[in-house]
Amino acid sequence: MKSVSIPGANGNIHGARPRGMEASLPNRIELTSRALIRNERGSILLVRSKDSADRLWQMPGSQIRRGESCAMSIVRCLHEDLGILTWPVSAVFISDQFDTVVGHHVLSITYAVSILSGEPRVTASGQWDEAHWFPASRPPEGLAEETVNALNSREFVTFSAS
Repeated sequence: MKSVSIPGANGNIHGARPRGMEASLPNRIELTSRALIRNERGSILLVRSKDSADRLWQMPGSQIRRGESCAMSIVRCLHEDLGILTWPVSAVFISDQFDTVVGHHVLSITYAVSILSGEPRVTASGQWDEAHWFPASRPPEGLAEETVNALNSREFVTFSAS
């Protein structure tokens, strides 16, 4: 690993980039938000994507659009793709990874989300082809790594959204 130094407000922040990564790679950061939704029985809502080659179960979410807050992107996504009105309650997990396959940085925030109205269902225009409730104590085989990490997280961070 090669060390990199990034100027920060209080000096320098030191980090590392994978060996062999060229400094000329574009500095693209993909921002996404995900929803950890539990029902009154403690089950968790997971989805599978129409377009995913690996067909892993994951928490619903999407890329954050220009001019959209992270919290509002999850509200939009869940309404468009699953037909439910929701509100984020707290941030429960942050995933910060470099995707070497596509060559960019991926930053994802997972929110604990409350359903205000509606019952989750796959919509024809949405990005998912399956949505199911699973007991939190017995999640399905084939979980996305980010989902496993968020489910194992015990930290909750309150936040303010506007």
